[in-house]
Amino acid sequence: MSLHNTTEKFGSLTKLLHWAIFILFVVQYYLVYRREYFPKGSSEKMQYMMLHKTFGLCAIFLALMMLIWRYVGTRPNMPSNMSGLERVSAKLVHFLLYLAMLVMPITGILMSQFGQRPIPFFNWFSVPNLLSKNEALSGFFYNAHKISSYIVIGIVALHILAALFHHTVRKDTVLKRMLPFG
Repeated sequence: MSLHNTTEKFGSLTKLLHWAIFILFVVQYYLVYRREYFPKGSSEKMQYMMLHKTFGLCAIFLALMMLIWRYVGTRPNMPSNMSGLERVSAKLVHFLLYLAMLVMPITGILMSQFGQRPIPFFNWFSVPNLLSKNEALSGFFYNAHKISSYIVIGIVALHILAALFHHTVRKDTVLKRMLPFG
């Protein structure tokens, strides 16, 4: 399998980035919701948050790589039987997915920065605090981070439903060309 995309299918790098980011986002949701089962301030809760922040840094790094790769390489063509509305919808959902890949980690980073809370990377190092403490802005970015997490679920659901629609109704290769071993 080629590293590069063609006009017919995605290359291995695009597939790797796509699925790695998807897995990271799933893990992120698990870590955030699972931590609520532990008492406030407990070491377990802190461990889940450390991992959440670490994987958030990984997610923004991979998202930036994916954005760069998207714009320097070839993109597979959309199926010819898609209507104009379907093409616009697909482009909009993909734009929103890319936006979400950036908004989620950035709002999390800003929430931590303004709250003067560390952003560890596997406890190897922490991102230095570059912003002054501002609880109001930290709270704003907390709310933005939380609200956008729900929006991301909706956008990803639309993306999955569209892929399944193409596979089961249209019977085209839209889903198959993004599967890891296709």
